[in-house]
Amino acid sequence: MFKKVCAIFLSFVIAFGFTLSSSLESYAYSRQKLNKSMQETAALMYKTIPEPVVASIGGEWTVLSLARSGIKVPKKYYEDYYKRVEKTVKDAKGILHRMKFTEYSRVILALTAINKDVTDVGGYNLLSYLSDFDNVKKQGINGPIFALIAFDAGNYDIPIDKKASVQTTRQGIIDFILDKEIHKGTSKAGGWALSGTDPDPDITFMAIQSLANYMDQKEVKKAVDRALKIMSKKQLSTGGYNSWGTENCESTAQAIVALTALGIDIDTDSRFIKTDKKGNKNTLMDGMMQFYCKGGGFAHVNEGYDGGGGSGTGLNAMATDQGMYALDAYYRYINGKKKLYDMTDASQTLAIGNNPDLEKKPNNNNNGNNGNNNQNTNQGNRNNGNTNSNINRNTGNKNVKTDNQGNKKYTSNVGGKKVTTTENKSATISIKTIYSGEKDGLIPENKKCVIIQFEKKEKEQIVGFKVSEKKQQYLYYSKELSKKSGCATYIALFDTSVEKEALLNMDNYAFHKIQKEDNNTDQVITDVTDSKNKDQQQEDYTHPEKYEITFGDVNNDKVVNAQDILDVQSILSGKLDLTDERQIIAINVSMDSKIDNGDINQIMDNFVSKKDYTIFEVFSDKKDDKDSNNKSSDKENTSNKTSKDSQKEDIKQND
Repeated sequence: MFKKVCAIFLSFVIAFGFTLSSSLESYAYSRQKLNKSMQETAALMYKTIPEPVVASIGGEWTVLSLARSGIKVPKKYYEDYYKRVEKTVKDAKGILHRMKFTEYSRVILALTAINKDVTDVGGYNLLSYLSDFDNVKKQGINGPIFALIAFDAGNYDIPIDKKASVQTTRQGIIDFILDKEIHKGTSKAGGWALSGTDPDPDITFMAIQSLANYMDQKEVKKAVDRALKIMSKKQLSTGGYNSWGTENCESTAQAIVALTALGIDIDTDSRFIKTDKKGNKNTLMDGMMQFYCKGGGFAHVNEGYDGGGGSGTGLNAMATDQGMYALDAYYRYINGKKKLYDMTDASQTLAIGNNPDLEKKPNNNNNGNNGNNNQNTNQGNRNNGNTNSNINRNTGNKNVKTDNQGNKKYTSNVGGKKVTTTENKSATISIKTIYSGEKDGLIPENKKCVIIQFEKKEKEQIVGFKVSEKKQQYLYYSKELSKKSGCATYIALFDTSVEKEALLNMDNYAFHKIQKEDNNTDQVITDVTDSKNKDQQQEDYTHPEKYEITFGDVNNDKVVNAQDILDVQSILSGKLDLTDERQIIAINVSMDSKIDNGDINQIMDNFVSKKDYTIFEVFSDKKDDKDSNNKSSDKENTSNKTSKDSQKEDIKQND
């Protein structure tokens, strides 16, 4: 009651311009800044995500952020989103994913935020998919955390599932989360993580968000208090948080959502106010707003924290979503409204209507990394492959010549670049299928990962595999594998329908090499085995980095660092979609047909101590790897090696 009176008084003072004490002046300014930041970010989201879909980026979190902000959004925006959700659910016959059950939790949260019935979405009750606890916990602790948040968002009853191995209950979820506390039962107990024994701010604060409604339970309060004590110590002098050594927007955003859910005043609680070297006292809002981009939205990290790769220092889709709903959480707290995830007020507080401010062009000139997947969130123009769909495909005039060896050469223009095409079929091929996807896994079941060696070809060429008469699939050149094998080595995900014989047939490959002319412009030399089809699919080969891969480099910024671990964590936790085949290959360094915490551990060991990945063991015995006397020899060798660390983490996350 006292807090509400203070808020009313403060609003009165601001409205009439009274002189305040220095502390209240700061608070008044932060409120004005908050309103402006929310308006700008809402306008940015509305313009850049015009058609949200079922997705972790450009989907539910955007809808939820707008819906819980109290900012007016045209009714059509939400209604059209619901229609797309309904179609997605119907087309999938209710099965959004067989492993990532956070997909259901995320959709439930968004639909609840816009006051839709989650028990009948195209005839499917989304809550029912969370009723089998064995399914809910397939992702480890993250699944139960968001299932509980989703159930509580609308104060939903959990459906009874007579076929469930273990019936999901609220208390069962709570007990599971409490049991996963790091160092539980010891003097070091406190906090949570996806893996390892170091409390991670993201997962810890998410766990607190889920437990916030159950602080009347003695064990819950003790666990939360222990976590808060540790998180207070981990807070940086900037007011923010880091994960895996990288200070970032999202970790701080989760802290704001968690503390406001507990009713903690982040402006005054001394546990979460830190002093920097200049003597400035910084709150969590200070920590998060350092990532705010002029004109709206948030960056993932600031310069100096990206490992030198530039990843995430510009406008970032995931950071913007989480930053925005953290602003919502803070706004709702200081205005005495229900907390972010208590959506029982949605029917009264959802703001619907025309809003001219949303139609304004966002004043944001920061065209940086809008999502670490480099994913275009406009669904009608999304390019999920690794080729540039906006290339100028002007083929121009073609000239045909014959060289001294009798090989045909073709000259044309691609994207304004000179292209020379040469016929050449000499090479020896060795292949190894190292893993295949599994049902319900993050690696598609219809895909197999193949390593291909060309023993008589130059290294660092761009190689295309002829999938059809009009389409090539590009392989990824690996300097690491080439060094291990001693010859040009590539890796790619192929459909399982692609036969071994096709992969061993040199006629199915085209080779493209980048060269520099005297005037430093790029010249592309292309060796095409089937010249009749050379102009069926034109591609800009002047950017070879599109066709290279570094294991562990998930965001393809040429640096393996903590950002890559954060990206894998986001993928495993369902915050980030995995749509890029290069990402799949780069992540699965443990070569065990799965993407899991074992890969996180190996990536961390690699950039910390330069420890080799398991995938390099495929070349541990070079004598067996190739047979130079057998042209196009079949050295296919399916390997399902699993590191001990990966096995341990798999057990830990699925017990």
